[in-house]
This record gives sequence, structure tokens and C-alpha cells, in this order.
Amino acid sequence: MIQVHAGKIPAAITTVCTGLLMVMLVFFNISSEAFNPVTLVAVLIPPALTVPGLLKGASRSYQWLCFIALFYMTHGILLAFTPGRLVPGLIETSLCLTMFFSAIIFIRARRRHDQGAH
Repeated sequence: MIQVHAGKIPAAITTVCTGLLMVMLVFFNISSEAFNPVTLVAVLIPPALTVPGLLKGASRSYQWLCFIALFYMTHGILLAFTPGRLVPGLIETSLCLTMFFSAIIFIRARRRHDQGAH
């Protein structure tokens, strides 16, 4: 029973980081000089697809989110090296790293809980 409680905090952190990442993507895409709504929708679809599973606590959604977070982390690193985009790049990278590691912690806690239940 302790592992279930150990997984609630990482699950909440992952969900909050996912929401913050999506808000950050909307804000920085809208404030960009080259704003394109199609690009904005394309950027928001991958994390948005995992949100229902995150809210239900489905470990498969957390696994997919880890995979997706690596792509956004790579984008954040490239963005940080773009002149004038250091802050958005660092914010995106730090959100993705926090999201990734908290999701991994949740997945491990969930796996331990599921193994103990059998």
C-alpha cells in the first residue's frame, strides 16, 4: 500500500509538467513572429493524447509520455542554442526532464504495486 502513495506525487508532478509544457508551447508559439495555427495544433497533439491516461493513472500513457518528452527535450535543447530563445529553450528542457523522471518514478512504483498485488 505504501507504493501506491509513493506513486501519487510523481503522477501529480508529471501531470502538472505536461500541462505547463502545453501552456508554454501555446504561449511561445502565439508570441512567435512566424505563428502558424497548424504548427501549434501539431505540436500540442502528442502530449494532449496522453492526458486522459495520465488522469486515469494508466502506466501505458506514462510510458508514451516518456517517449514524447524526449522529443520535446531535444527541441528545447535546440531552441536554447537559437539566438534570443535561451529562456524558452531552458524552460522546455527543464519541464521535459522533470516530466520524464517523475513519469519513470511513477511507472516503477506502479510496477512494484502491481507485482505485489499478485
